[in-house]
Amino acid sequence: MAETKTPKARKAAAAKSDDAETTTAKKPARAAKAASKEAAPKGTKKPAAKKPAAKKAPKAAEAADSAVDKAEKGEKTRKADGSDRAYYAHAAIQELIKNAKASGVVTSEDAASALATALEAAGMDPDSSDEFDDLQLFLASKNIEVQDDEDPEDDDAEEGKDEDDGEDEEKYYDDMPRAVSNDPVRQYLHEIGRVPLLTLEEEIALARRIEDGEFARVELEEAGEDVDDRGRRALQRRMEDGAAARQGLIEANLRLVVSIAKKYTGRGLNFLDLIQEGNQGLIRAVEKFEYRRRYKFSTYATWWIRQAINRAIADQARTIRIPVHMVETINKLTRTARQLQQELSREALPEEIAEAMGPGWDANKVEEVQKVSQEPVSLETPIGDEKDSFYGDFIPDDNLDSPVDNAAKTLLSEELEKALGKLTEREAMVLKFRKGLVDGREHTLEEVGQRFNVTRERIRQIENKALRKLKYHESRTRKLRDFLE
Repeated sequence: MAETKTPKARKAAAAKSDDAETTTAKKPARAAKAASKEAAPKGTKKPAAKKPAAKKAPKAAEAADSAVDKAEKGEKTRKADGSDRAYYAHAAIQELIKNAKASGVVTSEDAASALATALEAAGMDPDSSDEFDDLQLFLASKNIEVQDDEDPEDDDAEEGKDEDDGEDEEKYYDDMPRAVSNDPVRQYLHEIGRVPLLTLEEEIALARRIEDGEFARVELEEAGEDVDDRGRRALQRRMEDGAAARQGLIEANLRLVVSIAKKYTGRGLNFLDLIQEGNQGLIRAVEKFEYRRRYKFSTYATWWIRQAINRAIADQARTIRIPVHMVETINKLTRTARQLQQELSREALPEEIAEAMGPGWDANKVEEVQKVSQEPVSLETPIGDEKDSFYGDFIPDDNLDSPVDNAAKTLLSEELEKALGKLTEREAMVLKFRKGLVDGREHTLEEVGQRFNVTRERIRQIENKALRKLKYHESRTRKLRDFLE
């Protein structure tokens, strides 16, 4: 006879079983593979969410993660000198290193900008976050640290302060241009300012939960109908926990998006659109974040946020799309020209800008980039206070003839008709088609012959006969010669 359990006892037993299953499934794929070589016999296959397993000892878990970390670090160490990445020789990367040697620090914004320029020049994907990770290792090998350009944690040093007092909101609000300080922005900043910022350990903990939720989703898809209800519930709880962690990591870094978006105002997109595009980049950063490298998430996310905003500006801000790498070039040239204007107290010449831009630049290239950067102007733009005229009304059309030329063409046409009037109708039409007087195009003998249903030779004979008639009667063509003079 089966032992009868109280509801409370059954609930406790189920919870204990679920915990065991959760612990079993939570083991990361690569860490499990590394640990199984030492702990599990060959050929042993772990069932998915069916058989409770003992919890992995903390030391074993740390050893497994450490093995993965060492493997990854070993792979990156072989590439850290940059010898396998020719685009590191690009002027943008070299200038970044040169400027950072003195302080030993470079901002993530500058690093991302230089890398995007080098990747575009090399014909590679400028949105590759792996290349950004490799660049950090490369800079680290040269004792250069990549830091956040504007770290929100520095502005929130006091722990346990009241998030509802609006201090964060005012802090970001005051730094913004007046043009973007409107009610929707204030309301949004007030909302995101309530979420506390995260430490590195908290970011890693959330990333582990996100990864575990993704593993649970894969296990559930692979198991299909083979998993029982209890195992399914356990996997679903892990998936929900991963989704909650993902949401938490996103919300805690929304202020980072705002701080980056502020730098792109005035480039064709309004501030809220810039924030929205930056949020899309933040979501991608959460999906791609690899916590085992122990980089600070904000440093990694800066790359994705910046790339998303730059891509949106290139795609949406202009009537005629400009490639992302050209947008970077235009921005750099504009900053250089503005700086020279302040130093010289006048507008800088193309030669002076080219010299300040560095090797590979000349006056022609500066003028070409400046021409590309010009914004299109609508011909329907109203002009004047009354706005009764348009910009297009004041632009001359080079294809139109002047009144004098129009009058001359009219008189010439009349004299031609008089001269051709002495010919037969057939001769006149043949000459008109052959000389382009009908539609502005000189027709071939074959085309005219098909029109009159005769041979090419016959058309040539008719044309020559008509020309002889015109030349014979010089009085008929004298006035036509006057137009040629």
